[in-house]
Amino acid sequence: MSASAPLRAASASAGGASSANAAAPGNKKRTGGGDGGDEPKVLVRQEGSTTTILLNRPKALNALDTEMIEMLIEAIDSTPQHTHIVLRGVGRALCSGGDVMAVVTNAASEDPKVRQKALEFFQLEFGLNYKIATLHQGQQPRPYVSVMDGITMGGGVGLSLHAPIRIATDKTLFAMPETGIGYFPDVGVTRCLSRLDGKVGQYLGMTGARIMGEEAYLAGIATHFIPSSNIDTALHRLTSLPPNAPVSQLATILDEFNVDPFNGETNAKGPEILSKTALLGERRVVLDYAFGQPSAEAVVSALGELASGSQGTQAAKELKSMLGIGQVNQTISTFAAQTLETLNLKSPRSLKVALIAITEARRLDLDEQFRFDMRLATAFCDLGIGRDFHTGVLHTLTKDPKTGKRREGVAPWDPPSLDRVNDEKIRTLFFGPVEKAKEAGLQMVVPQLQGLSPSASSSKGAREQDKQRHDALRGLGPLNWEKNFNPFALPSEAECAALVEGSHPASGSTALEADEVVGTLVNVKGGNRPALALKVRDWLERAHKRAGGKS
Repeated sequence: MSASAPLRAASASAGGASSANAAAPGNKKRTGGGDGGDEPKVLVRQEGSTTTILLNRPKALNALDTEMIEMLIEAIDSTPQHTHIVLRGVGRALCSGGDVMAVVTNAASEDPKVRQKALEFFQLEFGLNYKIATLHQGQQPRPYVSVMDGITMGGGVGLSLHAPIRIATDKTLFAMPETGIGYFPDVGVTRCLSRLDGKVGQYLGMTGARIMGEEAYLAGIATHFIPSSNIDTALHRLTSLPPNAPVSQLATILDEFNVDPFNGETNAKGPEILSKTALLGERRVVLDYAFGQPSAEAVVSALGELASGSQGTQAAKELKSMLGIGQVNQTISTFAAQTLETLNLKSPRSLKVALIAITEARRLDLDEQFRFDMRLATAFCDLGIGRDFHTGVLHTLTKDPKTGKRREGVAPWDPPSLDRVNDEKIRTLFFGPVEKAKEAGLQMVVPQLQGLSPSASSSKGAREQDKQRHDALRGLGPLNWEKNFNPFALPSEAECAALVEGSHPASGSTALEADEVVGTLVNVKGGNRPALALKVRDWLERAHKRAGGKS
């Protein structure tokens, strides 16, 4: 990326906004950035009303280590209150993930104190993610923009998905690949995944599927799609905003730079992505059907039946009778087979935990989500109750000493298959009360995240607030649309359903025709919303088929 104003290192202390060098004596670990490795790993630029924070570890694809997380926290805390924050990455990634090798190395130690240190990385990282998620709330809201221009995976998703404004580009590559290393989609994102359209969140979280920026915009993972070549121009416009500009004003300016991600004239690769995406059409029907099954075993079974291409399987019959799909064609069987092949590479234990976690996160508010993730991370780091996290990281990130090459194929998971993963143990060790988990073998202590209370109060007033919170989480309409969730993205299918059903504030007294649904949502969302009609019409067509109509 280019920098049009001087850069400074992230402040070495949270109190100052001066150009303090984070690589000063005693802080040598904070260098390692830049092409030569002699620059700070995090840089800060101040221009007008914009504070830009740059991840500056391009050779490592801006992967997060402990020092970078500390520098990010300090950079956020030290920026002037009247400015908005923009997060970018130097090179071809925003952020490719976190330093999990150090985590599992500590987790494998024989020293209990060292083992507990494995959780310090996640405690610090989740605290940063929570800070980002709450920046635009409260009495002094701070707008935060994440620019996902390049690889955005794992820890990079945690830095992005909690932002109210998230820009995808033609260079974005988005994924949560944690089940492939024996872990789970963490950094607070299961709450976001659980609120994506249909079962897209379950699909992304279990498979670790990589999607492009065009698809991220379509799914609501990104709020804007701006060509990479135009990012500097768009962000420069934000620098001229007045102090304390509201987040809605930033979104409106960036709307002007939105382009249609699937139009060949505005994005050369858009039409090809449109023809292959799993987020629309028949592939999407199969995705929702398979990943809407009640267990990981059932997901795999449904995909296996559809991959066979047979019209006589239970899955094929249900697609036809319930979802309006005439037959299992080549597109459907190929997608099912490819998805099944991907799942077969993942940790069986992780697949089960991920499916439960994403499903249950739908009922969680933000504070509960981060407590939930810290609880799960603790169980995964406790190798005494299962070593898949350690096994997966070593299989993926280290070379085979016999060949000197990266390992291929399936890691030696334990248990090696879904049917051998004990569901009762999973529920107890990962999702049950900590006391019960300790009785079942959990030894590590769940850390407390900064800024979060240990648990909710049981007072009468707190119980009333809890009821109001759960009422808000329940949402409106048949798909539980949450009005204040992700307001700057394309309309979710839950919002579409609320509009058609009549519980949306913009609903009329009579049923809407397809063109009226699109027109109403264009007016409701405002601004420049390319691909809105494409998304809404695809949903309407699938809903029509489910209701027994014909294409």
